[in-house]
Amino acid sequence: MLIDPSEFIGTQGITHLCTGGESPMLKTHGDAVHRFFEDKLLGEEGRRRLEVVSGECKEKVGRLFGVQPDDIGFLTSTSEGINLLVYALDWQPGDNVVVADVEFPSDVLPWTLLKDRGVELRIVENNNWRTDLEDLDKAIDENTRVVNVSHVSYFTGQRLPLPELSELVHRKNALLCLDVTHSAGAVPVEAKYADFVVSSCYKWLMAVHGVGIFYWNRERVPELNPPFVGWHTPAYLPDWKDPSAYIPREDASRFTPGNETWIGVYILDNALDCLLGIGIDRIEEHVLRLSTRVWDGLADMGWEVITPRAPAERAGNVCFTAEDVNAVTHALEDRNVLIFGAYGGVGRARVSTHFYNTDQDVDRFLEVMRDIPVTRPATQPGRDFSKAAGVAGN
Repeated sequence: MLIDPSEFIGTQGITHLCTGGESPMLKTHGDAVHRFFEDKLLGEEGRRRLEVVSGECKEKVGRLFGVQPDDIGFLTSTSEGINLLVYALDWQPGDNVVVADVEFPSDVLPWTLLKDRGVELRIVENNNWRTDLEDLDKAIDENTRVVNVSHVSYFTGQRLPLPELSELVHRKNALLCLDVTHSAGAVPVEAKYADFVVSSCYKWLMAVHGVGIFYWNRERVPELNPPFVGWHTPAYLPDWKDPSAYIPREDASRFTPGNETWIGVYILDNALDCLLGIGIDRIEEHVLRLSTRVWDGLADMGWEVITPRAPAERAGNVCFTAEDVNAVTHALEDRNVLIFGAYGGVGRARVSTHFYNTDQDVDRFLEVMRDIPVTRPATQPGRDFSKAAGVAGN
């Protein structure tokens, strides 16, 4: 056990294995929110305190990602980060973007806005639930501007090897946009291998909705102007004599046009204190050990597990298929075991083990699963993004 379960709000009597959908909340988050309330009322001094906490939080994200804090910006969500790139990059007719078919809609749908500008969206199909680097390589050519993939797939739980992925993408002079929503906080993330990194914070990072991370690799992409601007964009507020003249900030905060979601930043800062205090290496070891038990237990019962078993190829998510996923998740809920289920009718469920989970949690999950008849979907789920896009979260 890496943390006492009593440190969380409302988890008593619940086997919580759904961090991949929504994480539980640390009790100390209440203290962080109260600090925000106290700081906010202090006028200019309060604003200075807000900015200090934001700077400290970016430093902690930088430690987590192994990059400089000035390269970190706070947006509202992963979706905002992807859309930022859609409008910030200089596109030409004939360009293309490469994604995988097992990506969350946030990593696919924004690129469709470029169709009218002559930009092709290439979707690489999975190979028996795996996104193979060889298939990505075949899809990338001299006209590929961006490859947008997840470090860990929300759908299958597969973890891609960052050094190999980076070399493959950059060898063909494309840019790598990496979604680390399902790896940051659970396993190490070496952001330097990507050109851009986006992440939600309400899952494995143990924070809340409304704050998202955007990493800009300024060494590889030194010129990137903000497509959306506001009072926070310039390094200095414009002079009233020429209010339209401005110079963007030099760091990644240029991409935050207005105020950050301060209350979310306070909570993320507190969550990072917890995660970094335990240590990502320790968390990874714990997460992989528990998820191996989940993988083996489901496979032994006859469920089709679509997540790779090799520890280096997964993180905290173990995904399996079922003919009626809702029936499975509801049967578990009836016995106070929480996992995350279907997306838009797609027949797969996801079990997530994080640093607060225990062997007893895994034992309880497997005990209940033994009472549920093993089923499989009639066909392999397809790429129905029109349905999946209606689901909140990643």
